[in-house]
Amino acid sequence: MTDPAAAAQIRAEGGGPSRDFDGGLLSRLTYRLTARDALAYLRLKRELAGWQKWALGLWFLLGGVVFGLLPETLSGATDSWRYIAVFLAVIAVQAALWLAARDLWRRYRAKRIIPRPIAAEFEEWIDCVAGTDLFSQDCDYLSPELIGQIVSTKTHIFILNFTTTIAVPKAAFPTAQEAEAMAAHLVELARGPYYFEA
Repeated sequence: MTDPAAAAQIRAEGGGPSRDFDGGLLSRLTYRLTARDALAYLRLKRELAGWQKWALGLWFLLGGVVFGLLPETLSGATDSWRYIAVFLAVIAVQAALWLAARDLWRRYRAKRIIPRPIAAEFEEWIDCVAGTDLFSQDCDYLSPELIGQIVSTKTHIFILNFTTTIAVPKAAFPTAQEAEAMAAHLVELARGPYYFEA
């Protein structure tokens, strides 16, 4: 579904499709990207970086040190159920603090990535897809061989490679079925065959 306000802003900033020299435009969506879209990207599951693994390990090691320094009147005797319960409570509090801090950090980063709503677009061309990059907010083109990964969530389709992150809210499509069909199409497109080998 085309967002009229986003479409008007895109026209005012340069108008029309991002390129029209070959007449190969198959479909075009205009929508708004907000900090919520950036947050959805930041919440994608991914492996922790090396320093994050070390920080997490040190965080729980610190919890063990704190637990070890607790007086026996609080933690109980080492062979009691109370001892185990207090140890698990310390770990649970640490995990809750870690998750809360991570969520706050992600929200802060999302606001820095997109501080205010921006007009965005997603286009399907005969030979590539194009869309507004989440970080640079420029229109990036990805031919099939340059699409690294397609991630489809309940709310978004993310088109990723090493330097590009295109976020397309599924609400931008006229129907949920069209959004799912586009996600499946992009997965097939990324698999090849390609016109040119990268």
